[in-house]
Amino acid sequence: MPAAIWSGRDGHSAKVTADIAQALGAELGLAQPPLAVTLPADSTGVPAGSLLPARERFSGMPAPTHCFVYVDAQAPRPFELRAVVMSGRSGLRRSLGLGPLLHAVPIGPPVHARVALTVTRRGSTPSSFEGDTATASLLNADAELLDLARALSPTTAGPDHLHTWQVPGLLAIEPRPEGALLLIRTLHRAHARTWSLGTRPVLDLAARVESALRQRRTREGGS
Repeated sequence: MPAAIWSGRDGHSAKVTADIAQALGAELGLAQPPLAVTLPADSTGVPAGSLLPARERFSGMPAPTHCFVYVDAQAPRPFELRAVVMSGRSGLRRSLGLGPLLHAVPIGPPVHARVALTVTRRGSTPSSFEGDTATASLLNADAELLDLARALSPTTAGPDHLHTWQVPGLLAIEPRPEGALLLIRTLHRAHARTWSLGTRPVLDLAARVESALRQRRTREGGS
């Protein structure tokens, strides 16, 4: 299964950024790739005015951060994406590899307080939403929504089961002045002959959450 790794003449930030934009455009069926820019490793990882939080620092990462790729897309719905590009080696050659991905998707209906997908009872039971009681109960009652969220929550990567690394999971819905914001930390998906950023299921989940919140507002408005 191919991973997102660039080596040799392809192992440069500009090439990685262009490939990420192209892969995202292909995954989402866009006529043109979305806007993607390269940000240096010593930056905050986001431009001014971004919905994404500043860069995250994790211990135990397998390689240092080489740069960030930031995407600001308007189709098929507005969202932002930050990809961590890590430096390392592929055999005897220097290479760049794709690390954690952080999506931010604006949601129309508001939430009163933060809700997040957590693992209960030390991981012995399936993940569920916790936080604002009313919103968490609403989301947990939607089995399909919960399945979509659980499928996005794994954050373990590596070439095999003996060599893996992990970043803290994040799937949260946070209040903002205009509606709400869905934040999801994921990893890219390796397929038989290619790889994808896994953005389509993120947007599918955002649409499902938005629909659930709108139905609640409709019921509350009619009562």
